[in-house]
Amino acid sequence: MIESVSQWISADIRIANQHREIAIDFAMALGGLAIVEKDDIIQVSYPLDDKVQVILEKLNSFLKDLDKEATMNQAVVDRENWNKNWQAYFKPTEITERVIILPEWEDPSAFPHPVKTRIRPAMAFGTGTHETTQLCLQILDDCIKGQERVLDIGTGSGILGITALHRGASEVDGIENDPFTKDNIKENLELNGISSGFNIQINEEPVLNTPYDLMVVNIIRARLFPILPKFFDSVRTGGKVIVSGLLATEDLETRELLDNSPWKIIKNYTKNEWIAYLCEVN
Repeated sequence: MIESVSQWISADIRIANQHREIAIDFAMALGGLAIVEKDDIIQVSYPLDDKVQVILEKLNSFLKDLDKEATMNQAVVDRENWNKNWQAYFKPTEITERVIILPEWEDPSAFPHPVKTRIRPAMAFGTGTHETTQLCLQILDDCIKGQERVLDIGTGSGILGITALHRGASEVDGIENDPFTKDNIKENLELNGISSGFNIQINEEPVLNTPYDLMVVNIIRARLFPILPKFFDSVRTGGKVIVSGLLATEDLETRELLDNSPWKIIKNYTKNEWIAYLCEVN
């Protein structure tokens, strides 16, 4: 678990904007346990152990292949200072008048929102600070009426599924293929007092209990496009699908993919350079 790490290697990456998301994806695939995006810097943290130097060499080589001008600087950070850095960066994030995302160190009673999802920050897309996560949370708040069965693809920290349960969903199946997420999901379920109703599968070929009433998927394009067709039949007719993790510049090709699905786009949402889609199943 994250709290057991006594020292970290913190790598600060500068890379052209068009390569940022694939750089983040690769850094996490190498075992990065925390990523923060700060203006023009991507800061990724790895446990300081006997494997980290090989990991950093692989990461630096990959970055240079993407962008010859990319740079990476690294430093050793002890746990106390690392925690202070995260606490300085992650603040309460209001999604709607009803929903707020709180880092674990905040006192929930200090906030009036009826839906308070508490998160132990551990990954870029699972803290509520990333625009794609905020878009998904906003749409979830609009969509959930109560008792829905939800499929959360690429569940990450569990933030979307946990919020869905807080909003009144009856059950969430969280699907993930990254074993590094397992501990963080469990920690976040405990933080939110959830002992049942959230089913986790960390598996490349999950067993689904279809049909679902609602599906949410928040994954970058490189990973999303190959897997999305596998889930075209997972949601009942009349159900809803939320698709996010995409840049607005990817709108046309995303619409082409969705046009070949059983899903009809009924609304799109944007925030800065990111876009998300709410679809209805025909």
